[in-house]
Amino acid sequence: MAKVNEKEKDKKALIILPILLGAGAVWLFLRRKVADPDKAILFGKVTDAGTLAGIQGINVACDGYTGKTNTGGDYQIINIPPGTYSVTFTDPLGRYEPQGV
Repeated sequence: MAKVNEKEKDKKALIILPILLGAGAVWLFLRRKVADPDKAILFGKVTDAGTLAGIQGINVACDGYTGKTNTGGDYQIINIPPGTYSVTFTDPLGRYEPQGV
């Protein structure tokens, strides 16, 4: 009798796993950021001048459009209308001086 219960558990797990994976894929698809083809993407990497290591958590502001660096120091701001902008980098933790370009 115990073997039947184990087989039933295995069947349920095999059915539930694909459903969960499918739901996860749909969730990721819906969460992705889509760039407008008529707009620009600002991207780059913020690094420490001494070590050249990427810096996480730096705020990037581009005249009202904002982003934040990831664990590797990379950032991306999408759907910016074409034009000329000022970009400012600030560290909310105060480790680095604000920089602008």
